[in-house]
Amino acid sequence: MRFLLICFLLSSTLVSGQTLERSFGLELSPHYNHRRISGTNNITFNQLNRMDSLETGSAGFVVGLSYESRVDRIGYTTGVRYAQVGYASLEQEGAGSGGGTFSDRVTGHYLTLPFEINFYQDVTEKDRALFLLGVAGQYHLATRTRRTSFADGGETGSELLTDDASYRPVVLSLITGIGFDRKLSTDWAIRFQPTFQFFLNGNLRPDTDILANRNYYQVGLRVVVRRLFI
Repeated sequence: MRFLLICFLLSSTLVSGQTLERSFGLELSPHYNHRRISGTNNITFNQLNRMDSLETGSAGFVVGLSYESRVDRIGYTTGVRYAQVGYASLEQEGAGSGGGTFSDRVTGHYLTLPFEINFYQDVTEKDRALFLLGVAGQYHLATRTRRTSFADGGETGSELLTDDASYRPVVLSLITGIGFDRKLSTDWAIRFQPTFQFFLNGNLRPDTDILANRNYYQVGLRVVVRRLFI
């Protein structure tokens, strides 16, 4: 990917007279989170299978600022994003003597630095379709687990759990998607872009005493308002 970036930047310099478009953008992407769980030597298959059956997806979002450059049918996007990812657990019996049930929601907070290559196809003078393929580095800011307790069919309260897990400080991800872009005027455009992102690394350090690791992934709709300039 580094080789592709160098080649693209060199080619952009050589054909700078053919540049069609540059823009700054404001992004918002609501998405559905889930994870792929994998066990370690410290867990049995039955334990891992039960853990997997008790976990489900959750809602999240990404917000960020982007810079985009286009040369004819190819271009790139970079910028900075804040991402809220994670998963949830189904309601299950509590371990205490008081009975009742509980469910957890695990939320990871990441600062994301993406680099995406875009391939464009103009449909009309104002409309274009595009396909993207990219990578991103996620810097781990924090992970929080909120536990909600239930009794007699009703919620009895919630609390943030103490978390002593050791998280990876940096996680890499793969991003792909398709999009539709519409020029609103000579200076403004809006884009709707369904995307998929998969974390290539587990959220926890593999050299710690853990039972399971989780690779997050998200399916979402990225909406970008872009300010165009040449």
